[in-house]
Amino acid sequence: MQRLLDFFGSVRLTLALLMTLAVVAIGGTLQPVEQALGEGPPVKRFDLYFQSPWYRLLLFLLAVNLAVCTWRTLRRALGERQRLAAQVAAGLSANSAGHDLPALSAAELTVRLGAAGYRVTPCGNGLLGRSRAASRWAVPVLHLAVIAIMAGALAGAFGFVGTVNLYVTHQVDSIFDWDSQGQRPLGFAFRLDHFEPTYYPIDLQIAVIDPRQMQLLQTLTTREGETVAAGNGLVIRVLRFYPEEEHLVLFLERNGRPLGEYHALSGKRDYPNNPDPGVLIKPAAFRDPVVKQLSSQVTILENDQEVRQAVIEVNSPLVHRGVAIYQTAYARDKNGFWYCGFQFSRDPGEPLVWGGSIVLVLALLTVFTVRPRSVALVSHAGGWRLVALGGFRGEAGRERLAALANVLGGAGSEPDINR
Repeated sequence: MQRLLDFFGSVRLTLALLMTLAVVAIGGTLQPVEQALGEGPPVKRFDLYFQSPWYRLLLFLLAVNLAVCTWRTLRRALGERQRLAAQVAAGLSANSAGHDLPALSAAELTVRLGAAGYRVTPCGNGLLGRSRAASRWAVPVLHLAVIAIMAGALAGAFGFVGTVNLYVTHQVDSIFDWDSQGQRPLGFAFRLDHFEPTYYPIDLQIAVIDPRQMQLLQTLTTREGETVAAGNGLVIRVLRFYPEEEHLVLFLERNGRPLGEYHALSGKRDYPNNPDPGVLIKPAAFRDPVVKQLSSQVTILENDQEVRQAVIEVNSPLVHRGVAIYQTAYARDKNGFWYCGFQFSRDPGEPLVWGGSIVLVLALLTVFTVRPRSVALVSHAGGWRLVALGGFRGEAGRERLAALANVLGGAGSEPDINR
């Protein structure tokens, strides 16, 4: 049993699995998107590589490897205090390299060591001091975060992704599921109430025409939100332009007196109930519009009752009962009616993936920035000896230990002992 645990918890197995997964990922990325296998339909590389049983077996072995490593690190973290205490109580560090201290009482050394940021534990004739001990848990927490991410990815297999195209004012209670290639009920109804694309300001040319002789009087260049003068005291303010309909909404004034809202349509179309400014105004030309935002006003219904109304925009989905609803497409049919495409997705593993990713980053920062430290004070030659048990590597560690010895011995405090 121990040999089996040693095998699954070995670093060699970790490196071998990671290298194999990396090589497979490179191959799966470089291969064509679809590949023909035999006489059947072509297979997507995602399914051929990353959804294959052997690839999932590699991920399972990596998960087992991480689980064994996590179990071992948890055992080490749980037993570290007892292990160090037993080492100090046995006097094993008495002859180790360290700093000699004067013959002070154990109580005085406990106070001074506590003031330096260490938690002190009496161990027989010695003292154990530990600082930043909580950071010892960063490594097992890091391992657990990776396992949580992998579990979340596995749980994602129990979700779904589906789509639907919907006309304005229409509603659906089922979608097309791409995994099952069939209809999937939503458990609620989804209705598209209104859709309207928003464009960046569009450069326009407005034709001012004599309505009696149908003669072009002038052409004005402007854009949405701007105001231009058309002569004879007529002032035109551009309120809105709908490029798909070539429909221009204006507000007219003459000599400072408002005439009202004027709708200018292209071609031979006329808008009823327009004010009469004495001229005919038409949109003459415009630059290709650039979409700024897509906004869909939708309603969620349950048992034929409206339970929620919301606006779906690009990068701003609606989430209802764990189902995220994204707008993915829009178009107009040959009769000029708008319809929109929506994607519905549920990923039960998403909280695990997000939570595990956040914990993973925090654990990594802790591992690289906060190092646990432990020291022992053991009786030696009628006084005490300060011995480093962990966290004092390198020249900087030796300097920190010397500064701590000065503080404990009463030779003066140095400000950077906890650096």
